[in-house]
Amino acid sequence: MERTGDTSNLVHRIVRCIAPTIAGRKPATLMNISNENGGGGLLDLWNHSKSDLFAGSEIDYYELKKTDRNTIVIFFNRDRLIRLLEKRSVKKFLSDCGYESDSLDHALGVLKQKYVTGCPPEIGIFLGIPLKDVKGFMGLNSLRNTKCGMWQVYGNPRSSEERMNEYRRAKDIVTRRLFSGENPANIIRDSGVRFF
Repeated sequence: MERTGDTSNLVHRIVRCIAPTIAGRKPATLMNISNENGGGGLLDLWNHSKSDLFAGSEIDYYELKKTDRNTIVIFFNRDRLIRLLEKRSVKKFLSDCGYESDSLDHALGVLKQKYVTGCPPEIGIFLGIPLKDVKGFMGLNSLRNTKCGMWQVYGNPRSSEERMNEYRRAKDIVTRRLFSGENPANIIRDSGVRFF
């Protein structure tokens, strides 16, 4: 039988992990939900309660890979991710990577198929990593690696650093709300509200 405290722990962990997505700054965040290595049975809780966790919020989720031990989940703001994928440069890049349609559901399906053999590097686009950095990581441009932060940065680091700082600020704001005692489920439901 599930205990409310356990579900609360799961929601708390998810909110901390995906804070920049909840705050509307990052289109998507990847999370590994597991029963192992101190996971505390989180996967069982996820499987039992996932359909209710995001009801009434702007956050959606898609399971990219499932095993009996863990599930890799991409949490996303549908509107923000669709706008990103509609950008001409992103469309062309993803088309070159084998994404034959610009439909979000199709793109997630292709991502899931590719995830079978390992995390595809183009997932960085979905996660809000600048295209120049994703291409640099894949060896598809001549920019040199200039910095390592939340991801490998290629070429001029300024815009990448600004984006990293934006994600950090969003995470800090959500974390402060959590540690002030706010219910994490309310923070998820506030995902459509501008955080800063």
